[in-house]
Amino acid sequence: MGGGFTFFSVVVLLVAQCNGYENYAQFLLANGVGRTPPMGWNSWNHFNCRIDESIVKATADALISTGLAALGYKYVNIDDCWADRRRDSRGKLVANQTTFPSGIKALADYVHARGLKLGIYGDAG
Repeated sequence: MGGGFTFFSVVVLLVAQCNGYENYAQFLLANGVGRTPPMGWNSWNHFNCRIDESIVKATADALISTGLAALGYKYVNIDDCWADRRRDSRGKLVANQTTFPSGIKALADYVHARGLKLGIYGDAG
């Protein structure tokens, strides 16, 4: 359908209107939220703990060069195994210097400069 509406969007609007939410339905998609699910790449699915900053940078570049970013694939997610086992003197997490020698800030700057978003996962273990 034209105007960026998907079949799902039209169904949501129709259901909202049929249930007496006419005033709400007019704003449902006006801000662009929810037009697609969050789309992107997650390191864990293929690399598990064999991840490093060069893979993340290459992936960000590939999302741009293949046109996927233009289709809404905006997230580059590092899923675990990025941090050193030791924390800094203030107790903060730090990147593994072997696999992420530039640090997470520099990597985030690289990803953000391409108009993408960097996600990062860690756990208490």
